[in-house]
Amino acid sequence: MKNQEQLQEKILQLTYEKQQLEQFRHLNELLSHGLDAILSSEHHDELFSKLFEGIIKVIDYDAICILQRLNDSAQLQLLASQPALNAQLLPDADALAQLFLRDLNLFNLPKLDWWQPAMSGFSDGYLSALTYPLQTTQSSFVLLLFSKKIGAFSANNAGMLRSFSSFIASTLSQIEKRKLLQERDDLRAQQYRIEQSLMRQEKMAAIGQLAAGVAHELNNPLGFIYCNLNTLRHYLQQYDQFITQSTQLHPELKTLGDSLQLGYLQQESQDLINESLEGARRSRDIINNLRTFSHPDEKTQHDLDFCSLLKDSIRIAQTQVKHNARIQLHLPAEPALLRGNATQLGQVLLNLLINANQAVGAGKGQIDLSLYAADGQWILDIQDNGCGIAESAQAHIFEPFFTTKPVGQGTGLGLSLSRAIVEQHGGTLRLADTSAAGTCFQLRLPVLEAR
Repeated sequence: MKNQEQLQEKILQLTYEKQQLEQFRHLNELLSHGLDAILSSEHHDELFSKLFEGIIKVIDYDAICILQRLNDSAQLQLLASQPALNAQLLPDADALAQLFLRDLNLFNLPKLDWWQPAMSGFSDGYLSALTYPLQTTQSSFVLLLFSKKIGAFSANNAGMLRSFSSFIASTLSQIEKRKLLQERDDLRAQQYRIEQSLMRQEKMAAIGQLAAGVAHELNNPLGFIYCNLNTLRHYLQQYDQFITQSTQLHPELKTLGDSLQLGYLQQESQDLINESLEGARRSRDIINNLRTFSHPDEKTQHDLDFCSLLKDSIRIAQTQVKHNARIQLHLPAEPALLRGNATQLGQVLLNLLINANQAVGAGKGQIDLSLYAADGQWILDIQDNGCGIAESAQAHIFEPFFTTKPVGQGTGLGLSLSRAIVEQHGGTLRLADTSAAGTCFQLRLPVLEAR
């Protein structure tokens, strides 16, 4: 009899040890699967999905989810679920306060007075649940396992989940730390962008002061040039009148004049004077723009046709472009009406055309300008077949004083001033594309609103 009792006691002991070993094995499986999930997951959704797959191997369930309550907040958030549950049906955290206090093994959910009013809709179709609260430094969580059977979870399941909960809590803490680190990095990046923006603004303010000073110094000598050219044109007219009358009175002088190509020289001199006066007038307007581009005056803006402005700019640029490149212009059928300062926008177009001309090969250049409307804006694409812009320079081309031209051939102000003018008109100027086959700049300006 004694031997039989000892045998039964031994059997009970072995059974208990077997259950313990089985529980340790399952826990080891959970921990191993959890570690693998952490190491192999690239984002949070994938991590939780793998954790849930590990849990179902040792605890059978029909649905699983993790709810989060931020500290000092009554709002619940569905952090992860499988299959997907409707987060919009979640109640306030106060209605589920019991879940955040202790672990629960709920055998029959429809019979619980406190459960049904709070979780109706969210847990419909599930009859039992196993819950465990989790706490981190930032938030409170609860892990819920649902089953469509009554009393589906055993005490062994509850113990297994309790043992694994510390691992899940640690995982959630790591996720929070990653999020905090990412937020810190984002804030640092934002701070760096703000600092860079402030530096650019200070640089632009200094450039504005420099431009105003240079413009003031240039205004007087340019005035002399403009006045002298007008006087010289008047003198040339008198010379022409004298030559004409002299050749009529003395025919032999006409023969001498023809041999000296005097007629050609008279016409060429007149053309040179007119072109010089046009250049002086444009220089005067550009200098005035340099003095005012940092403080645009709305009164200087008028309704204008972008098509006409493009044609005028191309005509002026042709003196430099015609021997190097061919310009093709594609315009819409209707007038491209906008509001702006014709001189300032003409300066932008001229800068872009000259840059395109300098980028193309001598005598083989092609510059295409296409104007069209989209999304309430006039869009101008300026495409050349030049050598493109080096990748190292692309991020700096709109910075003041940055230039890829040799020393003495560029100031580095053309694109930066052009962008400033365009932005003052409510538009944008950007590098749309560049490669070894050419470069495309895109200019956008608002379409004139109907009044």
